[in-house]
Amino acid sequence: MESTNFIEISQITKHFKDPASNIYFQALRGIDFSVDQGSLTAIIGPSGAGKSTLLNILGGMMKPSTGTIFVDNLPLHSIEDSELEHYRKLTIGFLWQLPERNLLPNLTAAENIQFAMEVSNFAREEREKRIQELLSSVGVQHRSSHKLSQLSGGEAQRVSLAVALANSPKLLLADEPTGELDSETTMEIIDFLKEINREQGLTIVVVTHDNRFERMTNESYNIVDGVISGMRRSISGKEATDWKTTIREEVGVLNKFGMIKIPEKLIRKYNFGNYIRFVEDEASNRVYIESADEREEKYP
Repeated sequence: MESTNFIEISQITKHFKDPASNIYFQALRGIDFSVDQGSLTAIIGPSGAGKSTLLNILGGMMKPSTGTIFVDNLPLHSIEDSELEHYRKLTIGFLWQLPERNLLPNLTAAENIQFAMEVSNFAREEREKRIQELLSSVGVQHRSSHKLSQLSGGEAQRVSLAVALANSPKLLLADEPTGELDSETTMEIIDFLKEINREQGLTIVVVTHDNRFERMTNESYNIVDGVISGMRRSISGKEATDWKTTIREEVGVLNKFGMIKIPEKLIRKYNFGNYIRFVEDEASNRVYIESADEREEKYP
């Protein structure tokens, strides 16, 4: 089976066993979504929503319990561990929240990039030029000989981004990349990601709790309790240049079981209870919803 999307996820679940109680709990409960090649996509949700588990599956660090996931037509759910290792080295770039996960503290910025190239078997004769290009592209070429302890938080994350790009990945995965940064530096990192996406056509998936990413990406998915609950996307089909003023639309996500989540603000605004009535308007070829109580008489 080949997918027409760069990323195609269908009904993936992931459960873990608590060793103390021997009880299983589900981190993901039937995820469906797709990502176009060359897009910048955000997956936004609170702590414990399942977004990091989803990122780990996308990164080939674990397999789903059930369901299918294709990245660049590679079936991550069924391939051997050796193939997953090859996938992680050559296809994926990782950008983590904490600099110490991205950078080796005893190496300089340039040496960290070089090490990442060695791991991915990047051509030796091209490494030095590539190192300087990467440091320059994220604005820290003047810090090439500095170690992690000598970098500010923003500088460390920019060097981390250069390391994530060292193997020329097809997919960049970012896990809370601005979680430890102030507002100004956060916007700088967002701008760097947008620039890389725009100029290189690199597919980027960011998982975060930061709602600013929602307005700065083409599409953003909301994840709650292990389920994709909705999507926001640009009306114009383009990402915003100003996160405060961009116009977005919110759409529901209909899963394979015919289930859709109504946004919380609409539930409160229209006082929806436990029951929803669907009203067909054949003249306009539309379906409307309204609150319904189980004791009300049905429409004739």
